[in-house]
Amino acid sequence: MSGTPFLTFPNPYPSSLATAGVPSQSVTGYPMDTDNGMIHQFNLSIEREIAKFGLRGSYIGSRSRGLNYLIALNKPQPSLIPFAASRRPYPQYVGAGYNYSDGASNYNSGQFEVTRRGGGVFINAHYTFSNASSNFLNLENPYKHDYWNRDAFNSRHRFVFNTTYDLPFGKGRQHMNSAPKAVEHALGGWQLGWIAYLQSGQYYTPTFSGSDPSNTNSPGGIPDRIGNGNLDSLSPDRLFDASAFAVPPQGRFGNSGVNILEGPGLNLHHLSAVKQFPITEHVRFVFQTMLTNVANHPIFDFPTGNSLNISVPGSVARATQLRDAGTGGREMSGARQFQFRFRVEF
Repeated sequence: MSGTPFLTFPNPYPSSLATAGVPSQSVTGYPMDTDNGMIHQFNLSIEREIAKFGLRGSYIGSRSRGLNYLIALNKPQPSLIPFAASRRPYPQYVGAGYNYSDGASNYNSGQFEVTRRGGGVFINAHYTFSNASSNFLNLENPYKHDYWNRDAFNSRHRFVFNTTYDLPFGKGRQHMNSAPKAVEHALGGWQLGWIAYLQSGQYYTPTFSGSDPSNTNSPGGIPDRIGNGNLDSLSPDRLFDASAFAVPPQGRFGNSGVNILEGPGLNLHHLSAVKQFPITEHVRFVFQTMLTNVANHPIFDFPTGNSLNISVPGSVARATQLRDAGTGGREMSGARQFQFRFRVEF
């Protein structure tokens, strides 16, 4: 009440760590004019019909600028000098981060599509050839971080084929137009479907652990790349060539890029059969059965954890989980399943 505050902090940022009251103090900074950046999207398509086939060729691209990302600034310069807290740019703090807003991402793709309808047959096939990259994915070295690297969840090649065929049996079709009701219910009016996914793998980054060659208090990180690392043929026990990577020598960070390894792709096929049963003029009962992952091939995800770590020889490069384990994801890539669906349309 006399103008004297109840609490005071006369030395909130002590110059010496030895006198700091909170030895794990960290700070984070933000630019005064932070925004969410901008995304520019553009495309060009050419379409034409030839012999009842609809053809489309497209270029689709985007440029994202002014994206936000956080850099850990409180690392000393990598060198042969052993790490000491006094070598940090801000030795009074353990951690110091700054949010930059100059991140950039590029996406470019070529798409080709073929469609045909007629005679009870529908065909749609489309192929995408794409590249996506960003300049803020490798932030291990705060003094040199403006590298362009591939985005992890883009696939360079993706082909999807989808077709349905109305079997020519049953009322209103080429054969069995006047079949008895029992035969019509059993054999007439069926539609068969097939969808296939053929896709190259997504990307990931190898790691190492157990040492701090850069002497920046950064135990582990991105290794040196001394070979390609990608394999022509993948197996669950060897998803990449671990001998193509090594722990960096003393005095620097690793020179490998981010997302330079390509994981397992997709070779996936589903079959379906659909039949409609008219109840009244405006009400129909629809029955559908589907067989997913017809070949029942296990589709492995790219490595994670110790499977990425070249310092763990017994686990490195091994598959640890199936892609979208337990859910199958949007492509339904889990184990083979029979599914039955029923619905009433009115």
